[in-house]
Amino acid sequence: MEGELKAARTPRISIVIVAWNALHFLRPCLRSLDQPAPFSDIEIFVVDNGSTDGSADAVAAEFPAVRLIRETENRGYPAANNIALRTILAEGRSDFVILLNSDTIVLDRTVDLLADYLAGHPGVAAVLPALVLPDGRFQVGPCGYLPTARALFGYFFGLNKIFPVTSRSFFIDQKAVSRRVPFLPVEWLSGACLALRRETIERIGLMSEDYFFYAEDLDWGRRMKDAGLVLHYWPGARVVHHHGVTYQDIIGKTNTAWLRMLFQYMKKERGRSEYLLGRSFAVLGFLFRTVGRVVLSFPWAAKASRRKIRDAFRFFTFSLTGV
Repeated sequence: MEGELKAARTPRISIVIVAWNALHFLRPCLRSLDQPAPFSDIEIFVVDNGSTDGSADAVAAEFPAVRLIRETENRGYPAANNIALRTILAEGRSDFVILLNSDTIVLDRTVDLLADYLAGHPGVAAVLPALVLPDGRFQVGPCGYLPTARALFGYFFGLNKIFPVTSRSFFIDQKAVSRRVPFLPVEWLSGACLALRRETIERIGLMSEDYFFYAEDLDWGRRMKDAGLVLHYWPGARVVHHHGVTYQDIIGKTNTAWLRMLFQYMKKERGRSEYLLGRSFAVLGFLFRTVGRVVLSFPWAAKASRRKIRDAFRFFTFSLTGV
């Protein structure tokens, strides 16, 4: 039935964007979705998560077709997505749903390509395109395998680069994978540009609001896996993602929130012993990376090199101390 969807009619796609104090990213993101026909039948939700930079008013004035939802406080990423998802499920008109970060740029036909991929692969519940940085390099950490000690060892010690298809690492290496296979079955997908069937959400439920930000995609992936659903990473489409820049601009420091939520998830889902083992792999892995970047970046003249050293060392100290 899904495979015949494209031939029968144009699929309806709901795109959900959660925004928080990132208007300078949100504007180009929404403009990138304003593409000429032929294009899928889409509706766009923007859930403003208590922004104080005028995001909601700007969306209302400049993008009147967007279904704007105003929240008075930042309730977290999963909770904000769930507000729009409840409406989408209640209305029941959409075939596919795409969760999209506000700091992304959707390239030509990406939305159509993702819808076509799901329509043409009825056994796939959700798909993620390649996520690339503004300079064209592949982003780190778009998807991978659920956190276990083995999966963390694979990432922190570089097995995802040596054996990109078989290592089953926590993060895949996009560049290496895209050179070897047309798609890769994985166990979790980033919410930066996550396309899935409406029926998938109806089956597994909304995002867990136990996680304020980060790890909700891990939890969703686990629930999809437990339900026997298939998730694909597919580099046949691309989205530009200002990965980490939003956090750096707004918070002004190295983002360790993802590590905190990763460790929280592991302790909850894998137990204390495996959590401690996985965390020790993070400590050693970031220690090696810090030393390596210090050596390779000498004499540390470039600002980007100093930032990489600083971030690696901050990740090391956080993994070691938790603060």
